[in-house]
Amino acid sequence: MSAGTIAVEVLVWVAVATCLICCLGIVVMKDFFERLHYMAPVSTVATVALLAAVVIEQGWGQAAIKMSLIVVVLFLMNAVLAHATARAARVRELGHWQPALGEKIEGVDQIEGRRHHR
Repeated sequence: MSAGTIAVEVLVWVAVATCLICCLGIVVMKDFFERLHYMAPVSTVATVALLAAVVIEQGWGQAAIKMSLIVVVLFLMNAVLAHATARAARVRELGHWQPALGEKIEGVDQIEGRRHHR
């Protein structure tokens, strides 16, 4: 077995392990917003590992170029869809997405402090 074959197998197993661990995290977490975090590594870590496996196995040919485009699309769409899903869940839960008066949200104080210092 060559080093390239071993590398491909390890990368594929990294992708599979990432998916399994994320599925377990989605099942174990109590809150929807906590579960949402476990969806990101599947579309980033797993797909990059698969891209590396394809490049090692096939070289930079048609398959690697297609896989690269898939990685870029998943990477960009993950951020957009995670944000939209979190916002939709907040609207469903509270009826609005903006913080209510007196609602404590971590990090908002630093952002508002920067706004006032300008």
